[in-house]
Amino acid sequence: MIKLAICDDEETMVSDLKERITGYLMMQSCQFEIDLFQDARSLLQKDTHYDIIFLDIQMNGITGMEAAQKMRKAGKNSFLVFVTISPEYVYDAFEVEASDYILKPISPKRFSRTMDRILHYISEQKNRRLSIQKGSYCKIVRFDDILYCEIINRIIYVHTKNEVIDYYCKIKELEKQLDPCFFRCHRSYLVNLKFVNSCEKGMAHLENSEQIPISRLKQQEFLSAVLLYMKGR
Repeated sequence: MIKLAICDDEETMVSDLKERITGYLMMQSCQFEIDLFQDARSLLQKDTHYDIIFLDIQMNGITGMEAAQKMRKAGKNSFLVFVTISPEYVYDAFEVEASDYILKPISPKRFSRTMDRILHYISEQKNRRLSIQKGSYCKIVRFDDILYCEIINRIIYVHTKNEVIDYYCKIKELEKQLDPCFFRCHRSYLVNLKFVNSCEKGMAHLENSEQIPISRLKQQEFLSAVLLYMKGR
């Protein structure tokens, strides 16, 4: 299910975008839901994660750019697409990591290219997830939300941005399920290279100020992996 939002104070543009999105996603045989907003404040107050948000920039009250800045500060990682008559804000769009900046009137080819690219990224993201099972309990965790994994007495502790999830699993099996962004820096730890800020004195320093031990035999290999990851970002 793809969840989308359209935020524009022009009813005709909201209707036009909804029609374009519906037609495109039906052609792709996608399941989807679209929420409509005529002001940015209502969008910001909605406690829903949207995969894709289409935003006008010049709106009464909070502008689309201001709304995008607030969403990024709140840690929301939706794909943002600005749809506007104003070309002068294109550089500001880069600052909030917008996926595209489409000028009105909307070109059908440009719209399709934008949606093709975003759906490709969404598909890749959905494949980058860890399925955790603990009895009848099941949870799906995005790789990008996992800081590191730790094993203590045969129990895996998955440390995410918001919680710690524990379950029974062999660390070698877990290692196979994760992607190359995770490095086995110690017999008891798998760390997500995305969150490594620095390495010093046998410790990996993470963005959240936690420190993960690096075994002596792994230190050079770990440093090389971090540098290679940073170059590829």
